[in-house]
Amino acid sequence: MIELIGTGLVFIGMAIAENKGLVDTEKVHFVLTIGMSAGIMASLFYFFHLLSISFLM
Repeated sequence: MIELIGTGLVFIGMAIAENKGLVDTEKVHFVLTIGMSAGIMASLFYFFHLLSISFLM
């Protein structure tokens, strides 16, 4: 739960910094794309791990 809140704060902070012109738009888009892809990948791996535990035991 803490990780989810922390990630959300990072994304909101980057959006605010982008609106103020502190960071480049391309960098923000790159970080958000990589972050969302990594989150989806991690959740899929966790789901597959739970499936393997339930079927192998």
